[in-house]
Amino acid sequence: GTLTLGTPKLTNADALDAKTKLLLTLQGLTIQGAVAEPQIKLTVRHALEAGATPTEVNETIALAGLFGGAPAMTKALELAQDVMKKDE
Repeated sequence: GTLTLGTPKLTNADALDAKTKLLLTLQGLTIQGAVAEPQIKLTVRHALEAGATPTEVNETIALAGLFGGAPAMTKALELAQDVMKKDE
């Protein structure tokens, strides 16, 4: 499927691929404190479906931990692991 964010006037659908957009979304959700649990799980699932590897998901969350703090990083990693275990 096609990932569309915002309105066409504000975004360029061809500027970033879906995987990159989803990893950036995951980073933002992590930096916000990893409180949006369903959204994090959904974003991880979609990122994997868009071709992200588990290593890329983990690295994205780890880098977000530099800005969001260790508790947010730990929570997001736990949520991501839940999704990835179900996909095995």
